[in-house]
Amino acid sequence: MTVVPPDRVTIAAAVMDELLSAEVDTTDDAVGVARIVARTDGVFAGAPVVGEIMGRAGVRTRPLVAEGEPVTSGTAVLELGGPLAAIRGVAPLALTWLARCGAVASGATPPEAGNPIDAYAARLSGRAAVGHDGPSFRLEIDRTIDRGIEEGIDRRVDQGTER
Repeated sequence: MTVVPPDRVTIAAAVMDELLSAEVDTTDDAVGVARIVARTDGVFAGAPVVGEIMGRAGVRTRPLVAEGEPVTSGTAVLELGGPLAAIRGVAPLALTWLARCGAVASGATPPEAGNPIDAYAARLSGRAAVGHDGPSFRLEIDRTIDRGIEEGIDRRVDQGTER
Protein backbone atom coordinates (compact mmCIF):
# COMPACT_ATOMS: atom_id res chain seq x y z
CA MET A 1 0.00 0.00 0.00
CA THR A 2 1.35 3.41 -0.99
CA VAL A 3 0.87 6.20 1.51
CA VAL A 4 0.59 9.57 -0.21
CA PRO A 5 2.24 12.43 1.72
CA PRO A 6 0.50 15.77 2.23
CA ASP A 7 0.95 18.24 -0.62
CA ARG A 8 3.51 21.05 -0.42
CA VAL A 9 0.90 23.70 0.38
CA THR A 10 -0.33 21.71 3.38
CA ILE A 11 3.21 21.15 4.63
CA ALA A 12 4.16 24.81 4.12
CA ALA A 13 1.09 25.94 6.06
CA ALA A 14 2.05 23.67 8.97
CA VAL A 15 5.69 24.80 9.20
CA MET A 16 5.69 28.40 7.92
CA ASP A 17 5.38 30.29 11.23
CA GLU A 18 8.28 28.35 12.74
CA LEU A 19 10.28 28.56 9.51
CA LEU A 20 9.94 32.34 9.39
CA SER A 21 11.40 32.60 12.90
CA ALA A 22 14.49 30.50 12.06
CA GLU A 23 17.76 32.39 12.37
CA VAL A 24 20.25 31.95 9.54
CA ASP A 25 23.75 33.46 9.64
CA THR A 26 23.79 35.47 6.41
CA THR A 27 27.52 36.22 6.72
CA ASP A 28 28.49 32.56 6.24
CA ASP A 29 28.52 31.62 2.54
CA ALA A 30 30.08 28.16 2.90
CA VAL A 31 28.39 25.42 0.92
CA GLY A 32 28.51 21.81 2.00
CA VAL A 33 26.95 18.44 2.57
CA ALA A 34 25.33 17.17 5.76
CA ARG A 35 23.38 14.14 6.89
CA ILE A 36 20.53 13.64 9.30
CA VAL A 37 21.25 10.53 11.36
CA ALA A 38 18.98 8.54 13.69
CA ARG A 39 20.12 8.74 17.31
CA THR A 40 17.65 6.09 18.45
CA ASP A 41 15.66 3.28 16.85
CA GLY A 42 12.23 3.92 15.40
CA VAL A 43 10.26 4.42 12.21
CA PHE A 44 11.49 7.00 9.72
CA ALA A 45 8.78 9.45 8.69
CA GLY A 46 8.71 13.09 7.68
CA ALA A 47 11.02 13.33 4.66
CA PRO A 48 8.47 15.40 2.67
CA VAL A 49 8.23 17.86 5.59
CA VAL A 50 12.01 18.16 5.86
CA GLY A 51 12.24 18.54 2.08
CA GLU A 52 9.83 21.47 2.19
CA ILE A 53 11.58 23.12 5.15
CA MET A 54 15.03 22.74 3.64
CA GLY A 55 13.88 23.64 0.13
CA ARG A 56 12.49 26.96 1.33
CA ALA A 57 15.93 27.70 2.83
CA GLY A 58 17.73 26.82 -0.42
CA VAL A 59 18.90 23.36 0.65
CA ARG A 60 18.49 20.18 -1.38
CA THR A 61 17.47 16.93 0.30
CA ARG A 62 17.89 13.30 -0.71
CA PRO A 63 16.19 10.57 1.31
CA LEU A 64 18.48 7.65 2.13
CA VAL A 65 15.72 5.57 3.78
CA ALA A 66 12.16 5.03 2.56
CA GLU A 67 9.29 6.56 4.49
CA GLY A 68 7.80 4.15 7.02
CA GLU A 69 10.90 1.97 7.24
CA PRO A 70 12.43 1.08 10.60
CA VAL A 71 15.77 2.72 11.40
CA THR A 72 18.39 1.93 13.99
CA SER A 73 20.71 4.26 15.85
CA GLY A 74 23.44 5.55 13.55
CA THR A 75 21.46 5.15 10.32
CA ALA A 76 21.76 8.14 7.96
CA VAL A 77 18.22 8.93 6.81
CA LEU A 78 18.60 12.10 4.72
CA GLU A 79 21.43 13.81 2.88
CA LEU A 80 21.40 17.60 2.65
CA GLY A 81 23.33 19.87 0.32
CA GLY A 82 23.55 23.64 0.10
CA PRO A 83 24.48 26.67 2.18
CA LEU A 84 25.73 25.43 5.55
CA ALA A 85 24.29 28.46 7.34
CA ALA A 86 20.84 27.59 5.98
CA ILE A 87 21.28 23.93 6.91
CA ARG A 88 22.29 24.87 10.47
CA GLY A 89 19.58 27.54 10.71
CA VAL A 90 16.61 25.34 9.85
CA ALA A 91 17.94 22.01 11.13
CA PRO A 92 16.34 22.37 14.59
CA LEU A 93 12.92 22.77 12.97
CA ALA A 94 13.55 19.86 10.59
CA LEU A 95 14.76 17.60 13.40
CA THR A 96 11.71 18.48 15.50
CA TRP A 97 9.35 17.52 12.67
CA LEU A 98 11.24 14.28 11.99
CA ALA A 99 11.01 13.33 15.66
CA ARG A 100 7.30 14.19 15.75
CA CYS A 101 6.47 12.28 12.57
CA GLY A 102 8.66 9.39 13.69
CA ALA A 103 6.95 9.23 17.08
CA VAL A 104 3.53 9.07 15.43
CA ALA A 105 4.70 6.50 12.86
CA SER A 106 6.37 4.45 15.61
CA GLY A 107 3.08 4.34 17.53
CA ALA A 108 4.56 6.23 20.50
CA THR A 109 2.49 9.39 20.09
CA PRO A 110 -1.12 9.56 18.94
CA PRO A 111 -1.75 11.78 15.91
CA GLU A 112 -3.17 15.22 16.67
CA ALA A 113 -6.78 15.37 15.46
CA GLY A 114 -7.14 17.34 12.25
CA ASN A 115 -3.39 17.53 11.61
CA PRO A 116 -2.76 16.21 8.07
CA ILE A 117 0.95 15.63 8.68
CA ASP A 118 0.24 13.55 11.78
CA ALA A 119 -2.45 11.68 9.85
CA TYR A 120 0.11 10.87 7.13
CA ALA A 121 2.65 9.64 9.70
CA ALA A 122 -0.04 7.54 11.41
CA ARG A 123 -0.79 5.78 8.10
CA LEU A 124 2.87 4.75 8.01
CA SER A 125 2.73 3.22 11.49
CA GLY A 126 1.21 -0.09 10.49
CA ARG A 127 4.25 -0.87 8.35
CA ALA A 128 6.88 -1.03 11.10
CA ALA A 129 5.65 0.17 14.48
CA VAL A 130 8.25 -0.22 17.22
CA GLY A 131 6.14 0.82 20.22
CA HIS A 132 8.50 3.10 22.16
CA ASP A 133 9.14 6.85 22.29
CA GLY A 134 10.01 6.99 18.62
CA PRO A 135 13.25 7.98 16.97
CA SER A 136 15.36 11.05 17.59
CA PHE A 137 17.77 12.52 15.09
CA ARG A 138 20.95 14.59 14.88
CA LEU A 139 22.61 16.70 12.19
CA GLU A 140 26.10 15.80 11.01
CA ILE A 141 27.95 18.27 8.80
CA ASP A 142 29.93 16.10 6.41
CA ARG A 143 32.10 18.55 4.48
CA THR A 144 32.39 21.96 2.92
CA ILE A 145 32.48 22.19 -0.85
CA ASP A 146 34.99 24.49 -2.57
CA ARG A 147 32.76 27.22 -4.04
CA GLY A 148 35.05 27.72 -7.03
CA ILE A 149 34.71 24.10 -8.11
CA GLU A 150 30.96 24.21 -7.52
CA GLU A 151 30.71 27.25 -9.81
CA GLY A 152 32.78 25.53 -12.51
CA ILE A 153 36.01 27.39 -11.81
CA ASP A 154 38.74 25.26 -10.36
CA ARG A 155 40.88 27.85 -8.59
CA ARG A 156 43.70 25.33 -8.26
CA VAL A 157 44.04 25.40 -12.06
CA ASP A 158 43.08 29.01 -12.82
CA GLN A 159 45.21 30.79 -10.19
CA GLY A 160 48.05 31.66 -12.57
CA THR A 161 45.88 32.32 -15.60
CA GLU A 162 45.65 35.90 -16.80
CA ARG A 163 42.74 37.02 -18.88
